[in-house]
Amino acid sequence: MSTPAASALASKEAILALLGIPTHLCDRSDHGLHVSYQKYKAHLEASQTYDRMIADGSWTGKKLFAVDFIELFVSKSFWHSHVKKYFSRVANHPLLVAWLENIPEDRPSDLEVWGMEKSSYTFKDLDAFLQQAAGKGKKKAKVEKKQKDGHKKAKKQVK
Repeated sequence: MSTPAASALASKEAILALLGIPTHLCDRSDHGLHVSYQKYKAHLEASQTYDRMIADGSWTGKKLFAVDFIELFVSKSFWHSHVKKYFSRVANHPLLVAWLENIPEDRPSDLEVWGMEKSSYTFKDLDAFLQQAAGKGKKKAKVEKKQKDGHKKAKKQVK
């Protein structure tokens, strides 16, 4: 006779198998940036696979909701407070993405990405990186706006 916990475990294993999710990504003890990014990407891919399977009628499991996908990898609160919050913003930073992908032949050095070398990097480091990058973007936009406004004023004065 199976217990509810054993049934849920079997169900989770079936979902992982159907969606092609590597089981090591369901380990909730590792919150490193590389593994967390792998979880983020696997979540996106699993969601697309599920949608495709629903559309073509090949999904044989129970109906899944957004929280079901999240909880395959991490807790719902950690997903929203860290994983989605930060990784949804890294696509505009190709060097950072290459570092997060962690493919040895394509991986830039820590110094190239972070401007320093540490034994490990945390979400706090990622937050600082993204804030600094956003700040540079805002400064550049302000300079461009001032230049554009100055150009408009100069045109008016010429007329």
